[in-house]
Amino acid sequence: MDHLGVFARHPVAGSVKTRLSPALPPALAARLYAALLADTQAAAAACADTRTWWWADDGPALGDAAFAERRQEGGTLGERLAHAMGAMHAMRDGEARARAVIVGSDCPALAPAHLRAAFAALEEADVVLGPAVDGGYWLVGARCECGALFDDVPWSTPDVLRLTRERALEHGWSVATLVTLRDLDEPADLVALVAALAAGDRAACGPALRAALNEAGLAR
Repeated sequence: MDHLGVFARHPVAGSVKTRLSPALPPALAARLYAALLADTQAAAAACADTRTWWWADDGPALGDAAFAERRQEGGTLGERLAHAMGAMHAMRDGEARARAVIVGSDCPALAPAHLRAAFAALEEADVVLGPAVDGGYWLVGARCECGALFDDVPWSTPDVLRLTRERALEHGWSVATLVTLRDLDEPADLVALVAALAAGDRAACGPALRAALNEAGLAR
C-alpha cells in the first residue's frame, strides 16, 4: 500500500507562520495555518488506496481517526524527513518497492491531483520532488530507501531543491519533477495569494483558507 505523510505543526499563535508577523497578528497567522491544515487534510483524504499519516511536531493529536499519527523524530528537518520516510517504507506490507510521499502543510494551492501526480511519477522514477517558488520543495517522495537524500542540505535556503536533486543523482536515483507551487511563508506570499484570488483564480487555495481570508477581510 502507498503511504502519504503530512508534515504538520500545531496551530498555536506565536509558534506557527511567524514570518507572516508583524504583517499579521500572530493569532491571525495561526488561524490561516489552521485553515491550511484543513485543506491539506482534505486533499490527502481524497487519495484512494493510500495510508495517510500526520507527522506532527509535538502536542495533542492533529487529525481525525482516518489519519494515523506519529511524532517527527530528529533534530534537523533532514533527520525528521529521513525518519518519516524510513518508517513509511518499513510498512510496505510485503511489497518489494512501495511508494511513500511526504507533503508539507504550507501550500495553499495543494489539490488531490498534485498528490496523485506524485504517486504516478513514482511508477517510473525513484524520487519525486515538488518544487517551491522559494527554491525548496512542497513534496518529496520515493519508492526506495533514500535517507541519504537529505544529508548535508542547507535547509531554509534557495539551494534546497537543487542540492536534494544532486544527492539523488549522486546515488543513482532517477528524479521526476512536479509543478512549481508557492508556500505561504512570507508576507510576499500572502500578497501573491490575495492577488490571485482577486483575479478570480479559484485554484489559488482551498476552501478553508479562502474562508479564513474572507473572515479576516483579506479576500472576497
